[in-house]
Amino acid sequence: MLWIRIDFVEVMFMENRLIQAGRRVLQLETHLEMHSNREIFIENCRRILEYNDIRIVLQTTDLVLEIWGSELQTDSRSPESLRIHGKIQSITLTPKGARNGTASAGRV
Repeated sequence: MLWIRIDFVEVMFMENRLIQAGRRVLQLETHLEMHSNREIFIENCRRILEYNDIRIVLQTTDLVLEIWGSELQTDSRSPESLRIHGKIQSITLTPKGARNGTASAGRV
């Protein structure tokens, strides 16, 4: 008789991998491409929350991106992709729903 033992941690790991694979296939994940400090290409951008020449705040599927710099401009290639040009000084990535310091943010 063959016994198969699957731990709860293994099941959670497999479930997480399946969810992530599904998100990639459905193109729900945010994709960032940065070219030096002059240009950023963002896929799966849901909406622009704030826009001026020194700060742009974007909402993606699961993140809020805050981009600081100077002479910032946007160029949209499709409804869900955005290209930002200018002198980029910093990018802050915050999980959606965790703004105003309620969660840790990754600073690039």
